Amino acid sequence: LSVAQSGISRQIRMLEEEFGEPLFKRVSKGVHLTPAGETLLVYARKIFQDLRNASLEISALARLERGQLRIGAGMIACTYILPPVLERFKELYPKVELLVATGVTDVLLSKLRDNSIELGIIALPIRSPDLTVVPLWTEEMVVATSVKHPILSHKRSTDAEELGKYPLITFAKDANTRIVIDSYFSAAGVTPRIVMEGENVATIKPLVKIDLGITIIPYRAIADEVKRKELHCLKIRDHKVTRQVGIVYHKSKTLPKVLSELIRLFKEHRDIAL
Repeated sequence: LSVAQSGISRQIRMLEEEFGEPLFKRVSKGVHLTPAGETLLVYARKIFQDLRNASLEISALARLERGQLRIGAGMIACTYILPPVLERFKELYPKVELLVATGVTDVLLSKLRDNSIELGIIALPIRSPDLTVVPLWTEEMVVATSVKHPILSHKRSTDAEELGKYPLITFAKDANTRIVIDSYFSAAGVTPRIVMEGENVATIKPLVKIDLGITIIPYRAIADEVKRKELHCLKIRDHKVTRQVGIVYHKSKTLPKVLSELIRLFKEHRDIAL
């Protein structure tokens, strides 16, 4: 044990004082455990076994042979950003369980702060001293209309003044993407005719398709519909409207390996996409 006999004796005395019972019975032929000592030995063996098990589990986590990672993202990110990255992660670390939650920005930030998720893919800006923000992508915003729109479906570009003439279907006020859209109209001195606020692209696109209104949306969210000629897309010519998407997670001097590896894959995917 590399401990002096006097040190062991002192530790035994301290334990006996703590429990109020003798742990050893000293007889002429040696030392035997008392009933209290026998009870303590059972728990001591269990503690040492638990420590060995903890060491094995932590080692497995470090090698990414087990564990769980909870991720949050908005609808666009869940549909167009997460799949290739999570597919690659599962190829590399099939024994790590991935859980994905969706929601608007405020909901995802709340989940981060109460530790319901470890990482969020969120539209920026996010300014919070307790969170680390890593910008990943800058996405161009475009105008989407029905292919039946009598005027805009025949154009390739438009501006804020023209857009202000038509009903606008947009995102909820607390969404960062909505803030980008509002800032665009405000800078142009135009008040948009907002007829509906949708929580995500899944609620907005069907209504645009049937010509209840137009929308301003990240291009990747409508790329497939444009190719299938289900929606018409116009560039915004008077100002380049973009939104940033980034990784958001708790500030920490050291990150769990499972989290740092997923962040690495997101950055790798970004670099390939660029």
